[in-house]
Order: sequence, then structure tokens, then C-alpha cells
Amino acid sequence: MQSVSIHIERLQEKANTLFVGLPDAGLVGLIAANQIVHDMKLQGMGWIDLGDYMPPTAVVHSGLPFSPVQFFAGSGIAIITAEVPIPVEASKVVGESVLSVAKKISAKEIVTIGGLASEDRYEEEAQPSVYFVSSSPEAVKKMSDVGIYPLDGGLLMGVYAQLMIGGIREEIPVNAFYANAYPRLPDPGAAAVLLTALSKIYPIKVDVDSLIKQSEEIRMKTKQIMQQVASTGRPSGSFMYT
Repeated sequence: MQSVSIHIERLQEKANTLFVGLPDAGLVGLIAANQIVHDMKLQGMGWIDLGDYMPPTAVVHSGLPFSPVQFFAGSGIAIITAEVPIPVEASKVVGESVLSVAKKISAKEIVTIGGLASEDRYEEEAQPSVYFVSSSPEAVKKMSDVGIYPLDGGLLMGVYAQLMIGGIREEIPVNAFYANAYPRLPDPGAAAVLLTALSKIYPIKVDVDSLIKQSEEIRMKTKQIMQQVASTGRPSGSFMYT
């Protein structure tokens, strides 16, 4: 039987805000979430086991294996990250599991972070814009005051959509923030823009300089590959993000 289970090893403090960063366009949600965990030195508090929804999977850091879906907390915030895509068929149950974690830590708000695939990002001078979707009408003015505007239209699917629906049911405000991102490449630059916007609203302290540097390196590498393809018809070498 397919099932998802939550394992919380220790909970040292409550958290006002639960952030959720999952792999999506440009890996923006994952990159931004990992930067918060690293810079704010958040501690691992547990994990979510996707059971039969996913083959046995472990991510390795510094020689140690970890669950691909982890829970971190500290400094009054908590973060759930996933280093692998959540299977579509697990979206509803994972969303409900995140809501369960939010209630366990007495979170007053859930914040999801991610990327919106945009071909315009490949333009050399293009800068990502940040948009939001909220289950709370009161959030519109708050976000507009810091230059973040509502997404005019679109379709939410997967875990983030389930969180919106469940948040309304459980009366937990859910705010989703998105930055325009490369459709087919990691986009630390978009993550940097998103984190800068979030820092105007939430008590997160991050150094985005390293992300901006990585973004420029990716942009230059992409330009080189495109030039190589234009001249020879095929790319040279390999390209990956770490």
C-alpha cells in the first residue's frame, strides 16, 4: 500500500513560518531553500518518507546518506526541501503531510518558493520578476508595498496547489512566490532575486553574492555552448550544475 510518513527526530522550537522549496523551473525553489538552510545554519529536524510513491532513494552529502525530502528548523523558521522531483501521484498526500508538519510546529504561515519557466530569461539583459499567489486577500497590499505583484493568471498543480487548497481548509495562510527562471537550466540568479524579495518580508538572512556569481558562470557557459552549436552543429564538452 502506498503511504507517506513523517519523521521528526527532535523539535527544539516552534516556527512562525514554514518554507517549502521543491525542484521546479530553474531549480529555483531548491536552490533558494538550500541557501537559507546553509546561511542561517538551520538544523536537520526530520524527513518525509514517500514510501511506495518513490523507489528507494538517498541523497549523499559529505559521505552520509539522507532522505531526499528533509525538514530543517531554527531562528523561528522551518524549511522542507526535496532534492528529487515529487511524483505527480504523490502530490496530494505530500501536500497534506506538509500541512501536518505546519500544525505540529504551530506555523502561522506556509511560504512556497519556486520558478516560473520563462524563455525571456535567455535574453542577456533580462532580469527575473517576482510574483505571488496567496490564499489570503490581506496579503495583496503587503506584497505590493515591497514591489511584489500578484500573478495575473495561470494554473497551479502538484504539491503547491494542494497546499493552497489545504491551507484554506485548515485556515493556515499560504503564500507562493515565483521568479522567472530558465526553463531548462539551473537558475541561481533567479533564486537570488527571489531571496532578496523574501528578505523584505520575512526574517531570513542570506548572502546572495555566491548565487549571482554562479548565475553569471552559467550564463557565460550557455552562451559558449550556443555559439559552439551555431558553428559546428553540436555542443562541445559537458555542462552540469552542482
